[in-house]
Amino acid sequence: MKKLVRKAKKHCIGLLLGSRCGSLPFHNEEHTMNVYENVLKISIYEKMDMEEMEPVLLAALFHDTGNASVFAGHENFSATEANKFLAAQSYPPEKIDLVIDCIKATRMPQRPKNSYEEIICDADLFHLGTKLYSSRNKLLRKEWAKFLNTEYSDAAWDSLNIEFLEQHRFHTRYGQEILKPVKMENLKELKERHEKV
Repeated sequence: MKKLVRKAKKHCIGLLLGSRCGSLPFHNEEHTMNVYENVLKISIYEKMDMEEMEPVLLAALFHDTGNASVFAGHENFSATEANKFLAAQSYPPEKIDLVIDCIKATRMPQRPKNSYEEIICDADLFHLGTKLYSSRNKLLRKEWAKFLNTEYSDAAWDSLNIEFLEQHRFHTRYGQEILKPVKMENLKELKERHEKV
């Protein structure tokens, strides 16, 4: 288990650093490693053992590798990359399916169908419920402006994010108990700032 995850980590970091992801402000190697760590935190809180969390950890490592080639629909590219790598490692096909389903569950809007998918969804949007929300959000705005040619005025950006935070929900116990209260504070601050504009 540990050996495969280590190998996958090395493979995915190499992929991300060697592609345009190396220069993306948000969807880069740091984000991937954060999601990986978040999966660990949430899984431990949910009382999963290492073997149970393995497919979700692998999914976390691969979930954004598709960004190396495309933004829209990158989850499908990420799933193909994971499938190729894991099949070459003789990983059991039913576990590969779990990994692929977890990767695809991170597509927006999130609609997780089981506890594995709930964990990766919350791990991917973990920052919404932390004090790092504002700084991470600035990186995302920068990325969209530079790579998607999508520019927003401050008011439009705040409005978009207020709507996103209001529609989003955490799925795991960790998300509900630990992340949601901070997310609500972040939403309150956003709304207060938006009203002053």
